[in-house]
Amino acid sequence: MAKENKIDEDLHLLAARRLRAAGMRYSKSRKAIVEVLANAGRPLTLDEVLLFKSDSNLAQSSVYRNSTELVEAGVIKCLASGKDHNRFELDDSIIGHHHHFVCSDCGDIEDFHVSEPLEKEILALEAELINKGLSVQGHTLDIQGRCKQCS
Repeated sequence: MAKENKIDEDLHLLAARRLRAAGMRYSKSRKAIVEVLANAGRPLTLDEVLLFKSDSNLAQSSVYRNSTELVEAGVIKCLASGKDHNRFELDDSIIGHHHHFVCSDCGDIEDFHVSEPLEKEILALEAELINKGLSVQGHTLDIQGRCKQCS
Protein backbone atom coordinates (compact mmCIF):
# COMPACT_ATOMS: atom_id res chain seq x y z
CA MET A 1 0.00 0.00 0.00
CA ALA A 2 2.89 2.37 0.74
CA LYS A 3 4.20 1.86 -2.81
CA GLU A 4 0.75 2.73 -4.28
CA ASN A 5 0.64 5.93 -2.21
CA LYS A 6 4.16 6.78 -3.42
CA ILE A 7 3.02 6.34 -7.04
CA ASP A 8 -0.02 8.56 -6.40
CA GLU A 9 2.22 11.13 -4.74
CA ASP A 10 4.68 11.05 -7.66
CA LEU A 11 1.84 11.36 -10.17
CA HIS A 12 0.42 14.38 -8.41
CA LEU A 13 3.85 16.03 -8.14
CA LEU A 14 4.44 15.50 -11.86
CA ALA A 15 1.00 16.84 -12.77
CA ALA A 16 1.51 19.89 -10.53
CA ARG A 17 4.91 20.61 -12.13
CA ARG A 18 3.55 20.36 -15.66
CA LEU A 19 0.63 22.63 -14.87
CA ARG A 20 2.87 25.14 -13.13
CA ALA A 21 5.20 25.15 -16.17
CA ALA A 22 2.14 25.96 -18.31
CA GLY A 23 1.18 28.79 -15.92
CA MET A 24 -1.71 26.89 -14.32
CA ARG A 25 -2.60 25.72 -10.82
CA TYR A 26 -3.13 22.10 -9.78
CA SER A 27 -6.64 22.69 -8.45
CA LYS A 28 -8.86 20.25 -6.57
CA SER A 29 -10.90 19.60 -9.75
CA ARG A 30 -7.80 18.89 -11.85
CA LYS A 31 -6.47 16.56 -9.17
CA ALA A 32 -9.82 14.71 -9.10
CA ILE A 33 -9.71 14.20 -12.89
CA VAL A 34 -6.13 12.90 -12.73
CA GLU A 35 -7.07 10.48 -9.93
CA VAL A 36 -10.07 9.12 -11.82
CA LEU A 37 -8.02 8.56 -14.99
CA ALA A 38 -5.15 6.99 -13.03
CA ASN A 39 -7.50 4.53 -11.32
CA ALA A 40 -9.73 3.73 -14.30
CA GLY A 41 -7.31 1.43 -16.12
CA ARG A 42 -8.74 2.49 -19.49
CA PRO A 43 -9.51 5.68 -21.39
CA LEU A 44 -12.73 7.38 -20.26
CA THR A 45 -15.19 9.85 -21.72
CA LEU A 46 -15.69 12.99 -19.67
CA ASP A 47 -19.16 11.72 -18.74
CA GLU A 48 -17.50 8.56 -17.38
CA VAL A 49 -15.06 10.71 -15.40
CA LEU A 50 -18.07 12.36 -13.77
CA LEU A 51 -19.63 8.94 -13.01
CA PHE A 52 -16.41 7.54 -11.52
CA LYS A 53 -15.83 10.58 -9.32
CA SER A 54 -17.73 10.20 -6.06
CA ASP A 55 -17.33 13.91 -5.23
CA SER A 56 -20.63 15.39 -6.39
CA ASN A 57 -19.09 18.89 -6.17
CA LEU A 58 -17.26 18.22 -9.43
CA ALA A 59 -19.34 20.07 -12.00
CA GLN A 60 -19.63 18.97 -15.61
CA SER A 61 -18.46 22.38 -16.87
CA SER A 62 -15.42 22.14 -14.59
CA VAL A 63 -14.50 18.68 -15.93
CA TYR A 64 -14.77 19.87 -19.55
CA ARG A 65 -12.75 23.07 -18.95
CA ASN A 66 -10.08 21.41 -16.80
CA SER A 67 -9.63 18.46 -19.15
CA THR A 68 -8.71 20.89 -21.93
CA GLU A 69 -6.15 22.55 -19.69
CA LEU A 70 -4.74 19.20 -18.54
CA VAL A 71 -4.26 18.25 -22.21
CA GLU A 72 -2.51 21.57 -22.90
CA ALA A 73 -0.14 20.96 -19.97
CA GLY A 74 0.71 17.41 -21.14
CA VAL A 75 -0.84 15.65 -18.15
CA ILE A 76 -3.59 13.85 -20.05
CA LYS A 77 -4.27 13.18 -23.71
CA CYS A 78 -7.42 13.09 -25.78
CA LEU A 79 -8.17 10.05 -27.93
CA ALA A 80 -10.66 10.24 -30.77
CA SER A 81 -12.85 7.15 -30.65
CA GLY A 82 -14.72 7.79 -33.87
CA LYS A 83 -17.96 8.12 -31.96
CA ASP A 84 -19.72 11.01 -30.24
CA HIS A 85 -17.32 11.33 -27.33
CA ASN A 86 -13.57 11.63 -27.12
CA ARG A 87 -11.86 9.63 -24.43
CA PHE A 88 -9.09 10.72 -22.11
CA GLU A 89 -6.20 9.01 -20.36
CA LEU A 90 -2.98 10.02 -18.67
CA ASP A 91 -0.29 11.05 -21.14
CA ASP A 92 2.08 8.34 -22.44
CA SER A 93 4.99 10.16 -20.82
CA ILE A 94 3.34 9.36 -17.49
CA ILE A 95 1.87 5.87 -17.97
CA GLY A 96 4.19 4.54 -20.67
CA HIS A 97 3.91 4.00 -24.39
CA HIS A 98 1.05 1.76 -25.51
CA HIS A 99 -1.52 1.33 -28.27
CA HIS A 100 -5.31 1.14 -28.52
CA PHE A 101 -8.08 -1.15 -29.68
CA VAL A 102 -11.06 1.03 -30.70
CA CYS A 103 -14.54 -0.48 -30.91
CA SER A 104 -16.16 0.75 -34.12
CA ASP A 105 -19.65 0.27 -32.63
CA CYS A 106 -19.61 1.72 -29.11
CA GLY A 107 -16.36 3.71 -29.27
CA ASP A 108 -14.79 2.01 -26.25
CA ILE A 109 -11.00 2.10 -26.23
CA GLU A 110 -8.82 -0.55 -24.64
CA ASP A 111 -5.06 -0.22 -24.12
CA PHE A 112 -2.64 -2.89 -25.29
CA HIS A 113 1.11 -3.33 -25.76
CA VAL A 114 2.87 -4.87 -28.73
CA SER A 115 5.85 -7.21 -28.60
CA GLU A 116 9.30 -5.69 -28.34
CA PRO A 117 10.31 -6.92 -31.83
CA LEU A 118 7.25 -5.25 -33.42
CA GLU A 119 7.87 -2.02 -31.50
CA LYS A 120 11.48 -2.07 -32.75
CA GLU A 121 10.25 -2.49 -36.34
CA ILE A 122 7.96 0.51 -35.94
CA LEU A 123 10.84 2.56 -34.51
CA ALA A 124 13.01 1.50 -37.47
CA LEU A 125 10.25 2.73 -39.81
CA GLU A 126 10.25 6.05 -37.95
CA ALA A 127 14.03 6.27 -38.47
CA GLU A 128 13.58 5.64 -42.22
CA LEU A 129 11.05 8.46 -42.40
CA ILE A 130 13.41 10.77 -40.53
CA ASN A 131 16.18 9.88 -43.00
CA LYS A 132 13.82 10.97 -45.79
CA GLY A 133 13.64 14.40 -44.16
CA LEU A 134 10.31 14.00 -42.40
CA SER A 135 9.79 15.23 -38.84
CA VAL A 136 8.52 12.26 -36.82
CA GLN A 137 7.01 13.01 -33.42
CA GLY A 138 6.13 9.46 -32.40
CA HIS A 139 3.53 6.89 -33.34
CA THR A 140 0.26 5.37 -32.31
CA LEU A 141 -1.23 2.09 -33.39
CA ASP A 142 -5.01 1.92 -33.22
CA ILE A 143 -6.68 -1.34 -34.14
CA GLN A 144 -10.33 -0.99 -35.12
CA GLY A 145 -12.92 -3.67 -34.52
CA ARG A 146 -15.78 -4.68 -32.26
CA CYS A 147 -15.40 -5.20 -28.51
CA LYS A 148 -16.72 -8.30 -26.73
CA GLN A 149 -19.95 -6.56 -25.76
CA CYS A 150 -20.69 -5.42 -29.34
CA SER A 151 -19.65 -8.66 -31.08
